Amino acid sequence: MSLRSEGSGVGRARRILLVSHLSTLSGAEQALLRLVGALDRSRVEPLVVLPDTGPLASRLGELGVRTEIRPIAWWIPATNWSRAEFFGQLEGVSGRVEGICALASEWGAELIHTNTVVTIEGALAAARLGLPHLWHLRAPFWKGHFPPAYFDEIPFFFSVVDQLSDHIVCVSREVERQIPEDCRLAPRSVILDGFERPEVSAGQAETREALARRYGVDARSRLVACVGGIQRRKGQLDLVEAAARLAPQFPDAVFVLCGEAADAEYSARVLRRIEELGLGSRFRFPGFEKDIAGVLAHVELLVHPALSEGFGLAILEAMAAGKPVVATRSGGPEEIVEDGVSGLLVPPGDPEALAAAVGRVLGDPVLAGALGRGAARRAGRFTLCETARQTEALYDRLLASDRPPEHRLLRAARGDAILAELLRREEAGAIPRDSQSV
Repeated sequence: MSLRSEGSGVGRARRILLVSHLSTLSGAEQALLRLVGALDRSRVEPLVVLPDTGPLASRLGELGVRTEIRPIAWWIPATNWSRAEFFGQLEGVSGRVEGICALASEWGAELIHTNTVVTIEGALAAARLGLPHLWHLRAPFWKGHFPPAYFDEIPFFFSVVDQLSDHIVCVSREVERQIPEDCRLAPRSVILDGFERPEVSAGQAETREALARRYGVDARSRLVACVGGIQRRKGQLDLVEAAARLAPQFPDAVFVLCGEAADAEYSARVLRRIEELGLGSRFRFPGFEKDIAGVLAHVELLVHPALSEGFGLAILEAMAAGKPVVATRSGGPEEIVEDGVSGLLVPPGDPEALAAAVGRVLGDPVLAGALGRGAARRAGRFTLCETARQTEALYDRLLASDRPPEHRLLRAARGDAILAELLRREEAGAIPRDSQSV
């Protein structure tokens, strides 16, 4: 293990193995990328485990961060998965845990940090190896949407997170509030995601005219952005309904939905509804935008119609660009946006209220300007440096704590029991209602 200078003395970078459930660049992965890039390498040497190659691996490589590809499944099903899809991909969890154990041992990992709730292999590997484990909770649970109805054992989920964590990091106070009071084994804290706006030279920036040509719209059109994967909990269908109400009053408004089709069935519903309402000319779907800051530079505002949101990095990115935001009170947005000062907040699942708020911004340049200036000021409070320093301090505390042998044995036994239960459930192909089975 390499020695590096730290302050006035000589210190050793601690080896932290981070596990990501996806290799894309959605919200949680963007947050991971930014965090790892901001960590002090004299204190932390990261290695990121990914389920496959993808844009996240490429971006981490650009930062000089080592990545390893290992099979990773989801022990919490995606919203749009059927029961069969979920249990099919869960098969083989024991072998995947062994693979991460082997990697962590060979590399000399000292702590395992799981980036989201939906993958468990890192937690089980840490339990088996006797390493500290930090579980990062980034999404709230919202009944009927995440997870699917057939995974109705939320107490079982929280009991597992509690038993397999040395510390739980919540991305917002809303996410922390959902943790039951009887989860008392693992301490927890809130570390808000930070953001540093990238520096873009004039030669690199895409002009408004070029962006309009790329989207196939008139250069005089006013662009309303929505950033996020097309999926149920992001609420894009409500934005379509709101757009139908706004279309007569704002004929120059074009709604740009930036994000991959994360849920094919829901994406089809969104497209179908746009066609039914005759709004085809008013929507654009560019997919994932690598330079989202360049897009946001030319929009009138960002709309975030989520039904459930842990934090909302897209909101913070738009605010840092000085753009007004209209967002739903869906969890995390209330902790970023000051209603009436740096944006407007509306109830989730209410297209009429969403349309009214967007209409206020589009119809009142003075209000839009004031909200944009307030947004930029507010975004300055969420710094990536602060996020990284808080995370490093947490790593230090976990690595400095004295873990007696009996604690490690107990954690390993818990991990084995939970793995056995997961295997039983996978074999049975159903989630039992007995949450006390572990």
